[in-house]
Amino acid sequence: MNLDFSKLKKTLSKKKILVIGDCILDRYFTGEVNRISPEAPVPVFELKGTYYSLGGAANVACNLRGLKVQVELLGIIGKDEAGKIFKKIAEEAQIGIEGILEDETRPTTLKTRIIAQSQQLLRIDLEERKPIDFHLRFKLKKIYEKLLQKVDGVIFSDYAKGLFLSEDFCSTLLQEARKLGKFVLVDPKSVSWQKYALATCITPNLKEFQETALREGLPAENLEKSCKSLVEKYHLEFMVVTLGKDGIFLFCPQEGAFFQPTQAKEVYDVSGAGDTVIASLGAFYAAGLPLKDVVTLANIAAGIVVGKIGTKPIYLEEIQNFLKENKVFKGGKINGKNCSNQS
Repeated sequence: MNLDFSKLKKTLSKKKILVIGDCILDRYFTGEVNRISPEAPVPVFELKGTYYSLGGAANVACNLRGLKVQVELLGIIGKDEAGKIFKKIAEEAQIGIEGILEDETRPTTLKTRIIAQSQQLLRIDLEERKPIDFHLRFKLKKIYEKLLQKVDGVIFSDYAKGLFLSEDFCSTLLQEARKLGKFVLVDPKSVSWQKYALATCITPNLKEFQETALREGLPAENLEKSCKSLVEKYHLEFMVVTLGKDGIFLFCPQEGAFFQPTQAKEVYDVSGAGDTVIASLGAFYAAGLPLKDVVTLANIAAGIVVGKIGTKPIYLEEIQNFLKENKVFKGGKINGKNCSNQS
């Protein structure tokens, strides 16, 4: 792969993507475990430090910023201390938060991870899963419509926490973007994809893909056949399935399929890898790169972030350094030609 990163950086910096979805604040307690409690057969965790990072849709936004793309973020947080921390981190990352609204009826979704000796011992979740209030949906939609005029594309980050539990709301927002000619990438959580219909691309992981395929009566073990059926049924332009340790799979309706083996060297933490993939797909697709290169770069990005501890974003310089230092797999065609970004 031959890329002019100086030119690519300039192109990416001129692009703006709107991320809408379930916003999460990640909290990390780091420390050590060196003994067992005399009170019960459990490890004693000695707290050494605490730090926060953005998760969910906000982590997608952070990854886009790491790739030099301008970002607007829309979502719901609670009117609480975690919400204040969330907004402070987002502002420091230069993420647009005009569309971050407070809901007094629910807490900010907070995931607390306890990590000792680089290993995650426990995760504690504070969340409330229910559809967001009609009045908040109305306010979000107004902000969405205004920002939609100023962006190149939209990413829907569905963590099934509340924002897209209203299928009509999800469908309406997606269709508005497509009517304006904006690309829409969807990271799905629901096994029912009707609310994602007409998206440019849906990016399930293998488990999500198999659950949806089985629900649709499709052969879950046959990626190409099932992808073809799902793309046709939901009127997608292409589809990407992340395969974990095995790599990534791209299907283009008229040009066949492309498989890219994993680029990961060491895996410490897979949390947030899906956010990195869809952010990378969005950034490089917006930049106009061929789809095969878009998918290859997203696969490389995922391989880099799983080597980090905690939810951390990718940076363009890391991908550039990887390409310099490694021989990138060429991938393979599974029936048909490699795909090109014709948008």
